[in-house]
Amino acid sequence: MWVDVIASVVVLARKLGLVVEEPVALRSTNNVLAWLRPSMVVAKISSRAGMAANELAIAKALSSVGAPVVPPASDVGDRLHRVAERDVTFWRYEPQDQTSSASSMSIAMALFDLHGALSTLASMLSPPTFDIQIIDAIHFLDNQDFAPELQVEDRYFLRQALNSGRETLAQIHDTHRIIHGSPHGMNILVVAGEPRFIDFETVQVGPLEWDLAHLEPEVADHYPAPLDVDTLAVCRLMVSATTSTWCWAGLERGPDMRSHAEHHLAAVRSALG
Repeated sequence: MWVDVIASVVVLARKLGLVVEEPVALRSTNNVLAWLRPSMVVAKISSRAGMAANELAIAKALSSVGAPVVPPASDVGDRLHRVAERDVTFWRYEPQDQTSSASSMSIAMALFDLHGALSTLASMLSPPTFDIQIIDAIHFLDNQDFAPELQVEDRYFLRQALNSGRETLAQIHDTHRIIHGSPHGMNILVVAGEPRFIDFETVQVGPLEWDLAHLEPEVADHYPAPLDVDTLAVCRLMVSATTSTWCWAGLERGPDMRSHAEHHLAAVRSALG
């Protein structure tokens, strides 16, 4: 199915004036990303309707204020396209050197700058709260047909962990901010030696610690604003529990899904002793 959609996207790209000789699939987990080689453009084919237009608007606004983001592609990235019943957007292609990566300090500083830029967009945004994904995970785990390969005892364990963590976070009276929502390593590219963020479908309202929980502990150590250690620990637990839940449900999306599901399940067990 995705091969046919990508082929249709290539037809559209050529009509828009792009030179496309051979598309290269870059990622196919939640959404499909394809480099329209040799043009310096990536097509993002969204798996969920209604998300892409908001993401594009956020990215354009962030780019306009100099936030550390990968912007939409010049000339063709200014609007949403509909191809084969899928939402498609076009983004600047940034080649990645697999032998180098951004330092923890540079990621921390870039995330700090991103949070600052997001705060300036408050008047144009009405994002969901970060705990919606926790509530959704609990709800789906109650359905025995959800993630059928997840063992009964593991299903119960994840549900209990999510419930407990949600209750704890609800008692934290911290001022929530607009955050990226999922700034893990796959959503960070290195451009001219500096980290740049992608994927703004997940922009939401929540504690800064929720974003830091997606990254290595050293990033939090360098983040230039106060963080609550206890909140960060609970957020790390919740990120792993929700990630494990959705990975168990999406085993068919790719061979890495099972390893991610098991890794994060083990992380939750380790954190809870």
